[in-house]
Amino acid sequence: MSFLEKIRKNTWILFIFIGIALLSFILDPNILFKFFTRNSNIIGKVNGENIFIKEYVDCFQFLKRFRQDEPDFYLKNEAWNLLIHEKLLNQQAVKLGLQITDKDFWNAISKQSIYSYISEFQDSNGNLDINKFQLYLKKLEKKNILTNSQIEEEKNIWSYEKNNIPKRILAKKYIEMLMYGLNTSSVEAELNYKEKNSFSIVDYVFIPYSEIEHKYNIFLKNSEIKDYIKKHKFLYKKEDLRSLSFAIIRSKPSLEDEKNMKNKMKELFQKFKYTNQNSIFVSKQSEKPFDPNFYLKKNIPIFFQNFIIQNQNNKNGSMFGPLKVGNTYIIAKIIGKKMISDSVLSSHILISHKNAIRSSNSRTEKKAEEISKKIYNILKKDPSKFDSLVQEKSDDTINEKNNKGSLGWLKYEEQNSFGTFNIFNEENKNGTIGLTKTEYGYHILRIDKKSPIEPAYQFAVIIKTLIPSKKTENFISNNVKKFIIKNKNSNLNTFIKNARKKEYETIFLKNIKSNQWTISDLNTELDREIINWSFENKRKEKDIKIIYNSNRDCIIVYLSNIQKRVFPIEKIKNNLTIFLRRKKIEKLFYNIIERKSISRNLEKIAFYFSKKIKKHYKINFYDSMINNYKEPKVVGGSFSLKLKNTSKPIFGKNGVFFIRPLKNIYNYKKPSYFSYEIEVLNSFLRKKILEYLSKKLISNSKIQDYRTNF
Repeated sequence: MSFLEKIRKNTWILFIFIGIALLSFILDPNILFKFFTRNSNIIGKVNGENIFIKEYVDCFQFLKRFRQDEPDFYLKNEAWNLLIHEKLLNQQAVKLGLQITDKDFWNAISKQSIYSYISEFQDSNGNLDINKFQLYLKKLEKKNILTNSQIEEEKNIWSYEKNNIPKRILAKKYIEMLMYGLNTSSVEAELNYKEKNSFSIVDYVFIPYSEIEHKYNIFLKNSEIKDYIKKHKFLYKKEDLRSLSFAIIRSKPSLEDEKNMKNKMKELFQKFKYTNQNSIFVSKQSEKPFDPNFYLKKNIPIFFQNFIIQNQNNKNGSMFGPLKVGNTYIIAKIIGKKMISDSVLSSHILISHKNAIRSSNSRTEKKAEEISKKIYNILKKDPSKFDSLVQEKSDDTINEKNNKGSLGWLKYEEQNSFGTFNIFNEENKNGTIGLTKTEYGYHILRIDKKSPIEPAYQFAVIIKTLIPSKKTENFISNNVKKFIIKNKNSNLNTFIKNARKKEYETIFLKNIKSNQWTISDLNTELDREIINWSFENKRKEKDIKIIYNSNRDCIIVYLSNIQKRVFPIEKIKNNLTIFLRRKKIEKLFYNIIERKSISRNLEKIAFYFSKKIKKHYKINFYDSMINNYKEPKVVGGSFSLKLKNTSKPIFGKNGVFFIRPLKNIYNYKKPSYFSYEIEVLNSFLRKKILEYLSKKLISNSKIQDYRTNF
């Protein structure tokens, strides 16, 4: 089994098995078509350095292969951001004269690549064995992608890693250089350790703010709030926001486009019917590659199953379609049929060698071949010796000891096979013994039992996506222009009302911050571009922008409000009300304590406020938890008190506390214990520095995003 199968199933097989309606082989066909038929191959620039479409597509494909559950728009944005950061860091590294050696490259393969996690490439210590991996690459290079889509994908993954690892190395070297000498001191680590391991045992009384406000009728007049704001104008400023609304005109094919597509598919059906060069025809005409695999009826889409049921003969050349699923048309032809078993129980004798995957054997490959042929010749004459030879000769010690060489039941749909010996084919009966070679070494295989044979079919499938014609796009574009002219100076309500009359999709009133990357409900690769536009200095209210996404959907952006950093009263009223009420509570409590002479006596305080004293409660300076809430001010205050003394009222986040510390516990260690603390603090410090560096590099760079043009 190849390393790719260890990570996930083949994408094309998933596409067929899950159903044609998904229509996403890494990138959706519309995007792929548009990317590779444009004249320009540049999708953006970073400080004048080009970001090529191939880079962007490759990065997206790589993310998509291993994170299929995440939405495409998120992965597209992440691919874009990764490329920007990568280029910025590489540009800085080149300025400093940093370079990469072959040793750097193979070290990165061993530690930073996806291959380092594959057990078949690891040595006995769990590290990547470069010799095994390089042998895998040699074998991969010789394999033909035309006969196996999985091989093609493995080659694509290696190509991506090979091209991108040098960039990662340069970025890593630059970051390591910046971080050199950026370390936490032992004094900081000691203080951090002491905070974590310092405890205090306290008695305390707690009175919630809600209870105080109710009991003493604490309220505020609007005039009090306004007076406070006027005196403290410098503290209260509005956040810099833009209010955006959207009208979305989907790029949909017209009825004429659909009619033309139907006619084209009918013509294609006739040409497809009479061609004998099926794989070449599919490669030229279909948006998906030719798939040479045979599939059981249960593992193909339901409409293919129905076609097989309705056409009992199912001869080679039998045609299916054109079928329309959404905006996708499908034509299929049966080009092969064979009888196979869905499940096979088999056993093997493995003869490995020093170049084999997951092998600790020192014998040469030639020697392993000689031994395996000798065993095979013995078994051809006397198959009854198989079990004894498993015990004596097999290098698969796990199955040899526990299962007498048995590999268990292998399923056809899992694509398990051993080299040239196809155990599922009809001609290989129960008891058949074969010799074959894989990456694990040489196998002498015996078929122990097979499920009943059933037909498997090979299809040539043509898939084409219906997209709007140039005429339709021009028609939509003209309608948009007319809409813009009519609504150029309209207010927001009129703009939305007219958009809805046209049956456009609308998104109403989104408040946008300058530092955010996505717009909720819109979720396109253009979100950041729209945000940048809305915060340009020349922008004014009622400005309109037309922008097209990767699906050629037209998005009309309406800027309805520009909120700059000025001084609002209503927006801050709620927070300020809480603050001023607590100021009143502070004044009230100090008056009560002085008037009732209950200061520094926890029992009198508890009696006066009708509260029980919480006794012998353990608090920690580091986590600052008390009364099930985080109260750093209260906990910090308690550590500064003398033992057995009651505090003044401490006004925490959730209420008023009176604290009486009884005992302090300090669990100090020798400096050698602080190494872990140094690592933790170093990690936190470097993370913060990297976040700052990233923001600074982006803000000081010229980044051009042309994705909207594709």
